[in-house]
Amino acid sequence: MDNPALDPASVGIGLTPNQADCMRVIQELMDQSGVCPSYQELADELDLRSKGAIHRLITRLIERGYLRRQPHHSRALEILRRVPLTLDEPSFVLSADLAERRGQ
Repeated sequence: MDNPALDPASVGIGLTPNQADCMRVIQELMDQSGVCPSYQELADELDLRSKGAIHRLITRLIERGYLRRQPHHSRALEILRRVPLTLDEPSFVLSADLAERRGQ
């Protein structure tokens, strides 16, 4: 296959469990709301205390070709490659306080 982003066998290769979880959260939140989540929202959903940890995860996902930043925009990440949600895992669900803040 010419485009590795479309090759199902290559999806998720080279990601740590935390990076894959971060991608799943980003995908679900963007699919649900159409808006990229903030670092604080990602930290809350991934149960991390540090926005710096989120920054490192995002940076690694960009380096591995899963995400791209859109320059000069806040909350502007573009998904280039998706990590599939496996059937044996429940789909990501917004935490109650994040759903409340988003009005869902």
